[in-house]
Amino acid sequence: MDIKWISLPSHWGRDARHKYYDQGSDTLAVIFPGKNYPAEQPLLYYAVRSALGQGFNVLELEYGYRSARKELKKEELDVLARECGEAIGLFPEAARLVYIGKSIGTVVAGQLAARETRPVDCLYLTPLPETVPFITETGGMVIYGSADPLFPPRLAEDLSGHPHVALYRMDDANHSLETGDTGECLAILMVVNRLYGEYFGAVRLEAEATRNAYEDEEGEGAAR
Repeated sequence: MDIKWISLPSHWGRDARHKYYDQGSDTLAVIFPGKNYPAEQPLLYYAVRSALGQGFNVLELEYGYRSARKELKKEELDVLARECGEAIGLFPEAARLVYIGKSIGTVVAGQLAARETRPVDCLYLTPLPETVPFITETGGMVIYGSADPLFPPRLAEDLSGHPHVALYRMDDANHSLETGDTGECLAILMVVNRLYGEYFGAVRLEAEATRNAYEDEEGEGAAR
């Protein structure tokens, strides 16, 4: 595995440095951190490890405002999405994308997934109300806490009947999927990590089936 750093100019006056793990895969998993929840935090750290374990390439995005140590303004969200899209655009060879967003990262991931032309699988961690329209459009897996004040129960109810959304509730967990008990936090993290493995494993199998079907078609075409 080759690890590279990719620096790109940012609206906030300081380069954003994105971390790229290259395993020679045609599936790229992209990490969209939370507003103040970077990729080194537990939920995203283990998401990266799980994606790497499935053989995916991984791109950990850094937001320009985080690099510049500035606050993100609401009106800058479209700028943030554009810069994330530019970073992902550096990998046109990726045949399939997996977007993993946390909190505000779910809004950016959903916005980009909705207009991406390549196949995209979305994993939404502790989404925001603004994410819900994108979830219904893209489908995917949603993991949220029942005690998260930023994602009230009515939003989960709205999504519960959607045929392409897998919804998982962590009881008594807050916006970080944590409770006040260390043992419970570790238990939740273990459950979430298992869900990662199941979801990424299914994506890998589907990607392999698509690849094999394409190769079979190419072989038949060459034989004609």
